Amino acid sequence: MNDGTATTGQRENPRTRRVRELVLNTAIEILLEQGAQGVTAANVAEKADVARTTIYRHWPDQRSLLLATIDRLVTGRELPEATGPLDDDIRKTLRQLRKRLVYREVHSVFGALAGFAEQEPAFGDAQRMFVEGLSHPMVAVLQAAKDRGELGADTDCSFEATLLTGPLLHQHLALRSEISDHLIAAVADRWLEAHSDPAPRGG
Repeated sequence: MNDGTATTGQRENPRTRRVRELVLNTAIEILLEQGAQGVTAANVAEKADVARTTIYRHWPDQRSLLLATIDRLVTGRELPEATGPLDDDIRKTLRQLRKRLVYREVHSVFGALAGFAEQEPAFGDAQRMFVEGLSHPMVAVLQAAKDRGELGADTDCSFEATLLTGPLLHQHLALRSEISDHLIAAVADRWLEAHSDPAPRGG
């Protein structure tokens, strides 16, 4: 993921970086306070005390600004240290996801994006990006296991991460129910069982 700005291969000007950080952090505050519809160049420029033209230089429209804001929100966390074994990494990452889902920002942003996407279908990709960002740490765990040879070379880590995190996201965001230790154990056990090497057959 990236923040929606172009990469040139040249070292970024420190002042440009500071301004962009200020704009995106301000946009996150507005997203939490006002919802997705509030993330506009005019609102961010006023709150951050920067010129509106500065924002347009990096993000020419509301969609690109909102996507950059979501990207910053979901990638602003450290990825889990995936050292193996895979069993432990998966369970640890699911527990971390459960902890993260109770944060105010997740509830606020998911609800705001869901409502905004219904009114403005073109912004549905912002909601998808947010949900995918919640699954990103699991993708990193599976990719590390793949690199260690614990998973097959043809493993689709993004797809498998969705299978692992999907039940927790559904339980919390859709059903608004507590994620139990039992659910985490069941999800991990079933996935690991499905991806374990078959027992050798007797001769």
